[in-house]
Amino acid sequence: MNKYLLMLAIAIASFSCSKADESDMDSDEPADAGFEIWMGQKTGSTGNWSNLRWMVVLPDGRFFNQLPTEGFLNFNANQTGGTWGTFTMNGINGVFTNPYETLNVKKISAAEMEIAGYANHLYKLASVDGVKLSGKYVNGIPGWSTSGSYPYSGNDAQPMIEFTADGGFVDKGAFVLNFTMPYQYPERAPGKGLYEIKNFTLTLNYEDGRKVTKAFSGVLNNKVTVTTELVLVGGNPFYSK
Repeated sequence: MNKYLLMLAIAIASFSCSKADESDMDSDEPADAGFEIWMGQKTGSTGNWSNLRWMVVLPDGRFFNQLPTEGFLNFNANQTGGTWGTFTMNGINGVFTNPYETLNVKKISAAEMEIAGYANHLYKLASVDGVKLSGKYVNGIPGWSTSGSYPYSGNDAQPMIEFTADGGFVDKGAFVLNFTMPYQYPERAPGKGLYEIKNFTLTLNYEDGRKVTKAFSGVLNNKVTVTTELVLVGGNPFYSK
């Protein structure tokens, strides 16, 4: 091939790859399973699982600083409710930067980073793909099964969801806002059906046709197992019986 034609072909190929990369950056397609989620407790919040720092890091270095409570099935570059920024690493040192904050970090291990100037660390969430749970989980009441302060009887609507290892669930009102009127908001009402867990998302397929998705993970870098005592659903702590 004439050398000038060869140079032209290389230039065209290079331009095409560049345009493809730009298209990927602006894509509305959900992030693939390669994204990472880092979480940590904010300063002064040890043991308080409602005061968390989240970093959702995409393979191209972009990061989102909030947890989408509905999960990641539709997560993309247009995600709202937080701020987008960039994450860069140079050896074991890195920096998270967005228009409002800069955090310098140092990687301690593949699943832990310390933040300069902060006592609390960031931890990479372990995958939850295919996890099955077994037991009752209650929204926001730690130690409810042993403290004697659980204020609901067996037949009441209550902030509990029970999972079985075969993929079934019974939601007794885990997302209800007013337990005197548990069916006030049909999308939050009690029900039952089948569940699956993938890409840090819990999908609840109710028998009445509803499909509810919630962000789902363990705490810090702890793996979720069938006997895990604490999980995060939609960013809220759910405690096991």
